[in-house]
Amino acid sequence: MFTTSYGAFDGNSWEALCQQVFRRKYRAEEYQAIQASPGDFGLEGFTLKTGFGFQCYCPDKHYTRTELYQAQRDKITRDLGKLRIYEKDIRDLIGSTKIRRWAFVTPEVDKHALVAHARTKEQEVRTWNLSILDPDFTILLYDGETYLLEINEIRTAAGEALVLDDETPALTQAALPIETYEANVIRKNEARLAAVRASPRYQTRLSQLNRQTIESFLETDSFLRKVEKNAPATFVRLISLINEYEKYVVETSAAWTGTPEALTEKVRDGLEQKVFRSLSPAFDEANAARVARHMVARWLALCELDYD
Repeated sequence: MFTTSYGAFDGNSWEALCQQVFRRKYRAEEYQAIQASPGDFGLEGFTLKTGFGFQCYCPDKHYTRTELYQAQRDKITRDLGKLRIYEKDIRDLIGSTKIRRWAFVTPEVDKHALVAHARTKEQEVRTWNLSILDPDFTILLYDGETYLLEINEIRTAAGEALVLDDETPALTQAALPIETYEANVIRKNEARLAAVRASPRYQTRLSQLNRQTIESFLETDSFLRKVEKNAPATFVRLISLINEYEKYVVETSAAWTGTPEALTEKVRDGLEQKVFRSLSPAFDEANAARVARHMVARWLALCELDYD
């Protein structure tokens, strides 16, 4: 999946969203979708009245910026070539309409070189003198921001929450030596068990709590990677929820006047409930509890959750 600030997509889900966007935005221009089977002919839709043609592209995984540019460049080249190969088939579909604008719609456009490639191919395609193209044939590059209003309207109509992040949400990186985080956990757990320090089993309980907390902390990244692999769109929503809740954790920690263990329970239970309410059925009660256990351990280690 290719993760963006407005969702996670693969080729199929991006095209499905784009088709909804085009039907909504270009309805008055008589938008017509073209079925992907047996082939899209370099067009996934067009407008009868204004001669706009659309081709969608989204990679199925993350690329470096250079790799993304190369993949987009090659996709543009291949799909424009289809206009010449399937000229007759396209003419049967569009009738007397001439394609004046060919829009390549992709989640992100980040290279000036892609714009330059579009201009070069535009001049080349004009020399083909295809019967289906207007003499003023122009290539346009549209990213997700171009249709953000329509994307949000579609989400709202489907009962989905708006995505308001300017960037793809990510957790704060744990960049210090592991010994630092282990020391934080031990210090925090000593504070959590302060009320039973006189108990004969205090050291045993502290050791057990330290071991479980550190294990949960170290397993967090692996757990989240599994979520991202199995449910990329849900993963983006989860990280966005965690990041916002983390701000609440920091603020609540600073103002807290109760016991350390009471604060820990409040944070853990609050996150578990939020994850379950916001992300079920993808996250049932057990998975919501796992998220809360891992994140509390992480916050203890990184000191977002503190008692001093």
